[in-house]
Amino acid sequence: MGRWRMFFRVISKAFWFRPGKLSASLGALTVGATLLSAFLSLYFVLPGQMSGEFKMLGPNLMLAPRQNDQTFSEDVYTRLGSQQAQVLALPWLYAVGQTRHEVANEEIVLAGTDLTRLASLNPSWKVVAGDAEKPASQSLAAFLAGRQGALQEQGGLFAGEKAAAHFGWNVGQTVELTYGGRAIHLPLWGVVSTGGSEDSQAILSISALQALTAQQARLSLIQIRAPGSAEQVEARRQEIAAMVPGVETKPLRQVVESEALVVMKVRALMYGLTAVVLGIVILSVMTTVSGLVLDRQRDIGIMKVLGGSERMISFLFVTEMSVTAFISALLGYGLGYGLAAWVAGRIFYSPGDSPGHSSLPWRWDALATVVAVTVAVALAATAFPIQRVRKLEPAVILKGN
Repeated sequence: MGRWRMFFRVISKAFWFRPGKLSASLGALTVGATLLSAFLSLYFVLPGQMSGEFKMLGPNLMLAPRQNDQTFSEDVYTRLGSQQAQVLALPWLYAVGQTRHEVANEEIVLAGTDLTRLASLNPSWKVVAGDAEKPASQSLAAFLAGRQGALQEQGGLFAGEKAAAHFGWNVGQTVELTYGGRAIHLPLWGVVSTGGSEDSQAILSISALQALTAQQARLSLIQIRAPGSAEQVEARRQEIAAMVPGVETKPLRQVVESEALVVMKVRALMYGLTAVVLGIVILSVMTTVSGLVLDRQRDIGIMKVLGGSERMISFLFVTEMSVTAFISALLGYGLGYGLAAWVAGRIFYSPGDSPGHSSLPWRWDALATVVAVTVAVALAATAFPIQRVRKLEPAVILKGN
């Protein structure tokens, strides 16, 4: 029988006749590989998924007039749409008008915008519509679906929940808004809940407000949602600033920095948990391999007496653990991918999807990383027990001392 054939026969017999401690190593390495696979799978998709979640916070950039100006030309919005098609943009015009409250007129902030695109930058907004007896709350996007034509032809008004409560407005009634002696009458389409300053405003179409205030083709600001990481958003801001030098391009720091900070903290947490788990796995495997060496010390003594070198005997244990680690890595990656897909489906899913739905991609680079790290952990755990193999004296072992 050839030398290498005998070597591999010994390896196979170890798995077949003494599966107990190897099973313990297999289990420990599989647990480590599973968690590593889950963390890696989530790590790669985390920025994109988190960016999708942060879209709910609204815009992350804003174009505003210079310090001495109140408004700027609407041409800026037109240029932005033609040269920066990748970003979502929403124009706004603001004015302080008046409306009837009890027996006198009272001031109210009028906000004009493109109502048909309002939900694209504000997906978290809720709107209460229906009659006063049976109000129905739904997302702004769902409410606007199919109503764009009616909004453009008839015109309409959205009231912030605080403004509606203060002035006693109900959905369906006609509201009179005045500015500079001119008046406009608009039906109240719904009451919006935004969590921001818009809750105290009356929101109407930008064309209607431009006509009411005699500020045709003028804007107060443009809100922008630029995709990508904080660095990509900053690069986009610089591009836009160079494109429209007549206005100020400002980042909304609380949105951009919060997004980057959350992603960094979650990634750091994943790194820390992975390091702790792999450290525990190394200790577990080290203990298991040490037990294997003790159980098989008579076999080691016989192999040394028959001419087996310390290098070959050490290589025997290294091969056993490498095979165990490879099998554990394959099992762990499959289990970890399933776990990551389940977690992603529970945390990141669209309103139209059911919980558990996930589009987590299968990544071969993650599989290669899991295999490499798992084998490295197994070899690191085997290093100390291998030193005991070198110190075993055949005469002492076979004598029974």
